[in-house]
Amino acid sequence: MLTFQEMISASPFHHAEIIGGWEGNVRQFTSMQHNSIRLEEPSLVLLPKSASTVIQLHEYLSVSYVQGILIYGNDDLFIPPAASDAADSYKKPVLLIKDTNPDSIIQKFADLKQLKTSGLFHYVWERSTSFWLQLINDSGLAGVLRRLRLILGQEILLVNEELQIFSLDEGAWTSVHEPFLKSIANQHGPNNQETFSLLKSGADDYLLFQLHSGEKHFGYLLFQEQPGMMIDICIEQITHALPAIVTYLMKEEAVLEAHRSYKQHFLYNLLYNNLESEQGLISQGKQWGWDFTIPTQLMVMRLNAKSDIAKFTIDIEAIIRKIRSLVSSAFLQAITFPIQGNIVIIVFDDRDNTPKKRKEFMISLANKIQKEIEFSQPNMECHIGLGRHYPSNMELFRSFYEAKVALELGKYETKKSSVRHFEDIGIARLLSNIHNDLLHEYYEETLGELILIDEANDDFYLETLEVFYYNNGDINQTAEHLYIHPNTLRKRLKKLESILNIDFNQLDDMLKIFVAIKIMKMLK
Repeated sequence: MLTFQEMISASPFHHAEIIGGWEGNVRQFTSMQHNSIRLEEPSLVLLPKSASTVIQLHEYLSVSYVQGILIYGNDDLFIPPAASDAADSYKKPVLLIKDTNPDSIIQKFADLKQLKTSGLFHYVWERSTSFWLQLINDSGLAGVLRRLRLILGQEILLVNEELQIFSLDEGAWTSVHEPFLKSIANQHGPNNQETFSLLKSGADDYLLFQLHSGEKHFGYLLFQEQPGMMIDICIEQITHALPAIVTYLMKEEAVLEAHRSYKQHFLYNLLYNNLESEQGLISQGKQWGWDFTIPTQLMVMRLNAKSDIAKFTIDIEAIIRKIRSLVSSAFLQAITFPIQGNIVIIVFDDRDNTPKKRKEFMISLANKIQKEIEFSQPNMECHIGLGRHYPSNMELFRSFYEAKVALELGKYETKKSSVRHFEDIGIARLLSNIHNDLLHEYYEETLGELILIDEANDDFYLETLEVFYYNNGDINQTAEHLYIHPNTLRKRLKKLESILNIDFNQLDDMLKIFVAIKIMKMLK
């Protein structure tokens, strides 16, 4: 099922005008029906923009299975306030989009439904960043805040570092004397790099989002948590609007730091798909001596301090200089810069490399960089994620996203590595998009009895299982790892089959246990 709040985050629905009934944005529907009220399941009804649609709107809304209405068409038609009132009274959203092809709209809905069913809805959230970037270019900061306020159904407060609030009415920053804002700054200062946090003010709960790019802090975005609000969806919508808001705030600061900010803005737009054309990318890149006609490979580096003291000794500029030196020693050029707590490395590669050779060489280069950085920074752990190579450098935003995914999810792989390529991180990237409650339920159902037996008898069946999978089912290697005889291991495996009600000779059973172990590691 989809909710209206999820649907409006995807193309072409994110351009929809909300006529009314948005209080029902949490309504769920399983299908989209064109011009029909003969429904057998909760549905979104698709109607053409016409006078008859306006007249029949009340009738459609009164049908129980109708969860809302999507009106399509580009005709110039006045929709009276009565239509909005009817939608509000039924608490069923009525939306209007300018698309004229109902088949295309239905197919877009089917695609969204399939993505959600497959646990891949995060791709929709990632793409929504482009919408917010485009909206802020067209309508400014006020336009983005108004849209957020509309789809969340409540006020959004934007506060800068000087604790000024952005006024939608005036389109400017205004100073207010509000103790609540000072408490935010004291409790959630710029050193707090969490994307969002929860805070209380009296009896009210707020979600506060940090606005920052790298180490530069711009302020906060916050809104009040309301009863019945779909918090997970609201967080996704806000999170993917943040790059657009940060981009705007970065533009404001460009007056003071023109050249540096322009360069940073260009790279930010490159990574968030906000460049209009490849020719524009090439011409802007030339200003800094970057030839974007050459193939590139993108890496994202994360540095983790081994101790609290080490956190205060990180010299990012020195690390960036070291990376540039290592890339130059390989007779290559790279753009290296910090962003959102990580370091991005865009390496310009040989035009004649095959995809396989390019991947192998870049993994080798990344391993060299990782080892050298850890050697020069003994108090730091260095991890690098690589995205895939794309034929056009306009696709670098995809590689950037993939590199971040590889960096985050690679740590759940059985055989850990400090350098991870997106293509090699396995099933973890699918599991990460399933709610933790469902994952926990699956692994408890699969391994729960085994864990209880281990705890009750001080045994190590779970360890046996993990080592068996770690060694790819090799009896001798597993036995050697566990310091037991292979025949003893065979008996333990038979016992495991009995406890788990599986057969290690059946691929489905092997996969079932493999996934459960993977989930267990992720949740821990």
